[in-house]
Amino acid sequence: MVGSGIFTAPAEVAAQVGAPWQAVAVWALGALLTLLGALSLAELGAALPEAGGLYVFLRRAYGPRVAFVFGWSMLAVSVPSSVGWFAVVTARQLRHFLPWGERPLALGVIALVTALNLFGVGLAAGVQALAATVRYAGLTAVALACALGAPAVEAAAPTPSGAVTGGLAAALVGVLWAYDGWIDVTSMASEVRDPARSVPRSLVGGVLAVAVLYLLVVLGVTRALGFRELQALGARGGSLAEALGATLGVSWGPGAMAALVALSTSGACLIGMLTGTRVVFASAEDSRLWGWLRETSRWEVPAAAILVTAALASGYVVSSWMARLAEVFVVGAWPFYALGALAVARLRRQEPALPRPFRVPWYPWPVAIFVLASAAMLAALALRQPGPTLGSLGLLALGVPLYALSRRLPGTRMEDP
Repeated sequence: MVGSGIFTAPAEVAAQVGAPWQAVAVWALGALLTLLGALSLAELGAALPEAGGLYVFLRRAYGPRVAFVFGWSMLAVSVPSSVGWFAVVTARQLRHFLPWGERPLALGVIALVTALNLFGVGLAAGVQALAATVRYAGLTAVALACALGAPAVEAAAPTPSGAVTGGLAAALVGVLWAYDGWIDVTSMASEVRDPARSVPRSLVGGVLAVAVLYLLVVLGVTRALGFRELQALGARGGSLAEALGATLGVSWGPGAMAALVALSTSGACLIGMLTGTRVVFASAEDSRLWGWLRETSRWEVPAAAILVTAALASGYVVSSWMARLAEVFVVGAWPFYALGALAVARLRRQEPALPRPFRVPWYPWPVAIFVLASAAMLAALALRQPGPTLGSLGLLALGVPLYALSRRLPGTRMEDP
């Protein structure tokens, strides 16, 4: 769950708001919204521990049309945009060591994680576990170093509030991007031991642990650099890692921070492809239109889905959307997160006898608040940044005619109930 967002979003959030307390409030709001989503989908993850996660929930609750559009969004928008963004952030750090351009380095990162995914789950998961260990340890060390070091001296008072003038939605996007990954455990639920217990614990416990770590990091970097410097970094697209490295007061500081970020974000790129392609693989079972994406290699991995995802991610990296991949991802994924939460209520009505080892506490309030907050955030983002929003929604809308086309193809399994 800890990915590239925490290494970029603190400065971006500071640039969108006007005071330190507003930045902390946005991070806390993002944590709360993510926790409500985790609580909602934990019920379905425990009740339906099947490969595909959210795809399975949507198909069960709404039928094949909605599931198809979600599968299309994962294939065309969510998975490749996230893989592409992780690769871009990794490339920005690698430029500290290599004299190459950002896009060639990002394409190289995509090629590397593709190769690791093609050679089996074991290899990819092992590399990811190592990267995750370093990532958590490194972030903890950053938070401690910032807390124990000398605080920055602010040159002037923070600028007037930006959150009340429309920056909240844009700031929240970066925060939700940083927290994303919480839902991935549902995609792998069929491969974990005792999913009825482990899926809810992983979802809720993971969100709480990461929220605490992120808040400590945000407070720490604000103390170490100063809020004005964070704002300036976000405004000019500067490197938070380099700025933090410089505060260490040693020549190797910026390089050490760049290496930590590169290792962390490359691991996030790896796990994004690992879990995302499994959802694409699951959706391919239901349609002849991209049924060929169920082709596997001798290492029993969805090789076709992995290669197509790598190609699309590379396309995003070289396109004009490269700087907006976080917005592209959030707009492509969060409508379905909200539908997944609503599926809790729908399936309680449709299938009251379905065994539910875990039930949403304080139901229906977590579900209702999560859905309403998600809709409000997406609406505000559409008003503030219509380009990426409409572009993502346009790609999602293509799923509707594609579904109609898929039903005309012989051998399709997708039939309306």
